[in-house]
Amino acid sequence: MKRSDVLRKLEERLARGEISEKTYLEIKARYDAEPEEPVEETPAEPAWGAIGAHIEAAVAHAAEGASQAAEQAARAAEDAMRAVEFSGVGTKLSDEAIKIVGSGVVSGNPVRTVEFKSAGSAKVQGPLVAEVARIAGSCSCDGDVTVEEFRAAGSTRIAGSLKAESVEASGSLHVGGHVVGEDISTSGNFQVGGDVTAEQFHSSGVIRIGGNLQAEEIRIELGGTSTIGGKMKGEDILVKATGGFFRIRGDLTAQEIEGEDVELEATNASLVRGQNVRIGPHCRIDVVEAKELVVHQSSEVRERRTPPA
Repeated sequence: MKRSDVLRKLEERLARGEISEKTYLEIKARYDAEPEEPVEETPAEPAWGAIGAHIEAAVAHAAEGASQAAEQAARAAEDAMRAVEFSGVGTKLSDEAIKIVGSGVVSGNPVRTVEFKSAGSAKVQGPLVAEVARIAGSCSCDGDVTVEEFRAAGSTRIAGSLKAESVEASGSLHVGGHVVGEDISTSGNFQVGGDVTAEQFHSSGVIRIGGNLQAEEIRIELGGTSTIGGKMKGEDILVKATGGFFRIRGDLTAQEIEGEDVELEATNASLVRGQNVRIGPHCRIDVVEAKELVVHQSSEVRERRTPPA
């Protein structure tokens, strides 16, 4: 079959849109690289029979390659996104970020990304694993949240636990499980169903912790009725009331407080233990065990003990 006939038919198929320009160029390059063979004068067979077979074979080969490439790309994208599904007008998904502006839902097991950002109303169905999570507005997470940096302003609810190196929350943060971090700073309403463990814990407003609070440094500025269901333990503990002397705005109730240096205001506790303890105004403590103790005249300490040598 003459090469010119094959190329002419290819050009016709290209003009009709039956093959792509890329396929046309690939087949043409293949035929251009082969030497022209002499053709014997024989009765012409149906023109399209042989030519069509050549072209269809070439097209099929090219289509197979394209299909394999598309399948590989799809698998790579699927692996990168970890089967994350999303919906909502303002939801944008890429290999490195999930961004929700307005309203959106993402789901996966887990939802894994480098950066999670939401502004408006967001919902995460499944655990969230990321390097950074920045939330503004309203966000609810059905599972655990594991990040390096967590920033939230507004109303955030986490059904599971929160684990992060750094936590900074203003507004309302509710965590159903535990909170573990190195540096935790909250203002507003901070509620945790389980334990809170950190190196530094700073809070202003209302805190309600169902379990224990443990950190090397604890700074609490009371802005409402706060409770710690278990034990508060640290090396340096300071609880400050807000408002004037005669009208404070908050108080703290804890079962047991233990530290090296402990200074309390507007605090109710069954037991306070430390080396240097200062019981400031508006406190009611059942038992204080301290090496050095100062008690404000407006506070009540029912029993004072000296720690064993």
